[in-house]
Amino acid sequence: MKKIPFIGLLLLVIVIDSNAQRSDPSQYRLNGVYTEFYVLRPDFSDGFISVNYERGFGKKLRFNCRIGIWPDFESSISIPLTVNWITGPYKRHHFEYGIGVVLRIEHYVDPYDPAPVKTWFYDIPAIMVPLMYRYQKNSGLFFRGGINVFLSWPTLPSPTLSIGYRF
Repeated sequence: MKKIPFIGLLLLVIVIDSNAQRSDPSQYRLNGVYTEFYVLRPDFSDGFISVNYERGFGKKLRFNCRIGIWPDFESSISIPLTVNWITGPYKRHHFEYGIGVVLRIEHYVDPYDPAPVKTWFYDIPAIMVPLMYRYQKNSGLFFRGGINVFLSWPTLPSPTLSIGYRF
């Protein structure tokens, strides 16, 4: 009879301890890499895929910064730079939203120049607003899906799918 309260207390401590471990920020990975597929492409890039690196910040890792490379496989490379906020960082299902810019670097040849010379052209063709659903555990694979709104001329909501890895 004396063993039953002891076993019950031991089970209670194990359950409380296991729940506390799920919200321990040290178990969550700060870095992530992912590939993003754009279903609709904006006018400033013919590329349909980007490779991105993100880093989590803050006490609860709600804040992410991202940098990526988005080639169009012709003459330009776009670099998306965003700052994202993630809801419920210790859960598996998240809503992610943010704001950023797209920097474009283009190798340009003027067709009207009598002596064509390749020149570099830099600009910011769009402001990027990601609105995403994210499924992730504390480490390992994660999935994203949603809309990247590109505020430029014309404004384009581009459906986007991503797969990545947290480390």
